[in-house]
Amino acid sequence: MKSNLAVYFKTKMVYRFICFLFGAYFLAAGSVDAQILNIPDEEDRKGGVHYSLVPLLGFSSDTGLIGGALFQRFNYGEGRSPFLSNLKIDAIVSTNADLLSEINYQRTRTCGTDIRSEISLIAERYRRAQYFGIGNQTNFDQDLYDEDFFLYEKRIIDFSYRARKTLTEYGFNGTFDFFSVVGVSYLDALKRSDQSLFAIEDPTGNQKNRLNSFGIGLIAEDRDSEFNPTEGYRYEIGIETSGSFTFSEFDFSRLHAELRHYVEILPDIVIAQKISGVHVLGDAPFWKKASLGDKEGLRGYHFDRFLGESSILHILEARTWLFSFFEDEIKIGGQLFWDSGRVFSEFDSNGLFDNWNHSFGAGGAISLFNPDFIVRGDVGYSNEAVRIYAGVGYIF
Repeated sequence: MKSNLAVYFKTKMVYRFICFLFGAYFLAAGSVDAQILNIPDEEDRKGGVHYSLVPLLGFSSDTGLIGGALFQRFNYGEGRSPFLSNLKIDAIVSTNADLLSEINYQRTRTCGTDIRSEISLIAERYRRAQYFGIGNQTNFDQDLYDEDFFLYEKRIIDFSYRARKTLTEYGFNGTFDFFSVVGVSYLDALKRSDQSLFAIEDPTGNQKNRLNSFGIGLIAEDRDSEFNPTEGYRYEIGIETSGSFTFSEFDFSRLHAELRHYVEILPDIVIAQKISGVHVLGDAPFWKKASLGDKEGLRGYHFDRFLGESSILHILEARTWLFSFFEDEIKIGGQLFWDSGRVFSEFDSNGLFDNWNHSFGAGGAISLFNPDFIVRGDVGYSNEAVRIYAGVGYIF
């Protein structure tokens, strides 16, 4: 059995964490390899354009040599809150033929209307995707993991468009919104070995599949910031459905609900809490089931560690900014977190408080020249693994 330290350095996300931190350093130092162009001050930011570029370079035993970049562009228009448009592009390639790319574009005024649009395009190829079976108490064995028993190959293209319109305003900054979303997904899941768990269980949705979906929902929120909230709340509930009427190969519905709360208990110390739940009705493919184990929850477990028909998740974080430089142009902070949750399936107990999984950890955050641009890294610990995550912005 390998030590936790060996598992730590084998974690696939190590290179991203390190490269994000180095990228942040280069940004702060003004390196020609990674610059923020047209850096606005606080007054100009209300009506300016802000560019950020972070290079990614590293090596992992799982993926080989890694190269890529993260680009983000804020357009604040004439002081439009929280922005007029926000473009994020994240692209990574490896010598092992892995490809991870995502484009996300949001615009608060679409074609001159008050409709907020969000377009997302994800294209990924994983030579070492992970499948641990269905249920909350599926077995995990480190020796089997090292022997690639839980691996399969995945190629996915996912496109979604979300339109959001405010129905009414209330409180200080509160809005009550309606949204609709259209999604198109294509996935090709291939077994890597006849002795792998993926080949043995042969889950619904393997091989080549197409999925089209349509959804609607409601959002109520009153937060002091979308990117770095210190007080307020955000509630969301919605349903996504797929079937013959959407020309999809699968017939199912997926309900979700999410509650977020933020409280500043002391100056610059914020407690953030999220409770979320998912319930799937019908015959959904395995990659659309309720899942836990990623950067969005149960950090410290392997990706998609738990799959089921339903899930519940609770996240508690304590966030603070520790140091600032150049009149708060650069801020360095940290966070502590505790994640808890479980999935439900035909193989599990239906007791709401039975067999919960827990993970905990800590992380750091850097804000560079723009309070809306935050680079974040987390280290999550569970009883099975240690995982490292990095990205732009808080996870909620």
